[in-house]
Amino acid sequence: MHRALSSTLALLAASASLAEAKLVFAHYLVGGIDASTDHAQQDIEQAAAAGFDAFALNIGRPAEDWLISAVNQLFDYADTRDDFKLFFSFDFYQTDDINTHATLYTQFADRSSYLHYGDDDLPVVSSYSGGGIGVDAWKNFKTANNVYLIPNPEADGTYYSEPQTFFENWGDVVDGVFSWETNWPEVSDSPGANVSASRDEAVKKAADAAGKSYVMGLSSLQYKHCCGDSWYRNGETTLLERMNQILQLSPEFTEVITWNDAGESHYVGPSWPETVTEEILQYGDTDAIPHSGWQPLISSFIDAFKDGASDTSAMVPSGGASFAGALWYRGVLKSCVDNGGDGTPRGNGGARDTLVYAVVLPAGSQGFQVRVSSGGEVLATQSVAAGLSYNSIAGLKTGAQLLELLDDSENVVATANSKVDVSDKPTDGFCNFNYYVAGLE
Repeated sequence: MHRALSSTLALLAASASLAEAKLVFAHYLVGGIDASTDHAQQDIEQAAAAGFDAFALNIGRPAEDWLISAVNQLFDYADTRDDFKLFFSFDFYQTDDINTHATLYTQFADRSSYLHYGDDDLPVVSSYSGGGIGVDAWKNFKTANNVYLIPNPEADGTYYSEPQTFFENWGDVVDGVFSWETNWPEVSDSPGANVSASRDEAVKKAADAAGKSYVMGLSSLQYKHCCGDSWYRNGETTLLERMNQILQLSPEFTEVITWNDAGESHYVGPSWPETVTEEILQYGDTDAIPHSGWQPLISSFIDAFKDGASDTSAMVPSGGASFAGALWYRGVLKSCVDNGGDGTPRGNGGARDTLVYAVVLPAGSQGFQVRVSSGGEVLATQSVAAGLSYNSIAGLKTGAQLLELLDDSENVVATANSKVDVSDKPTDGFCNFNYYVAGLE
């Protein structure tokens, strides 16, 4: 009896803490994962090790056998763990019928690894788009399924223009909201355009007043060169600027966009070759162009976010490490388009020939510097302090790229080395604007 009571109290305490906890998700595109592999297991293990709490499973084709198989693989492994959860994010760009989504949701809502949240410990449901189906469709879904609902309703005309009006209309239906388009600068030919949190701030203010939660996204860039279109949304320091914006606004949730979307190049984990097309693999092959070097930076951010830090100066390397950091760059100069490159993306004028570095050092660190080199030439030597330090250094040149971390005696204590040289000529007929990311080691 005493043991049963203790277990019950422990479960109640866990539920209560989850209702108040800040959580970090990764948006996960569900593709046709090969069931003969351990790819689903690898994704979950890597994300959990980086500090993520859950995958928001982007459900594009809920009636397809390949998708159902992949979702089963993910839940089968997640169910064996107690430190990682999954929940559905209905993709209304691919399937706009909420009833089709609901049919799949009911098959998995009772799985032990399905994420629950809130005072009533309800299963979480989100979405990619969904404002266009109208508030009544969402109300019917929620009434039938009793979920903690945090959709992405940007398609509703009042969401950004009149957020207070939006919550007056939607407040009885949603428990929170998730913004997608605020996570990058707009497609622009203005060099070095910065990401803004002004729309996040307005929507979150209205959400707070309505007693609703808010999900802010954290992302790097957007670059797409497939499916009849090509665009670039600047990502030089976007990831780092968003970290500070999120810590300042302190929403209930952060969602990293994305874990594995090779099609838009903002992945931070692997995108398995069986899940993407040959066209996307030309520029988003995560084996050839990995972004995993960003993960230690994101882990440091996650710790700061959950600790309630108000800015990135409070970030520390995760797991007691001495440092965390990365160097990233485009693999082509802007002049590539003048040397026969095809399919130049919209917004390419906003790109600059730069190297971006970011370094996180423990509290009390003093006397450290970074040295940034491109094509064998030192471009800059700059001081870095405790917390997050970063910069975008002009002068990217063809050849190898290098970031060195120097201690107070100017000894090199860590480096980030490019695996692929920068070129000024197209590869496979086009200029790839995706980023190469080298982790600091």
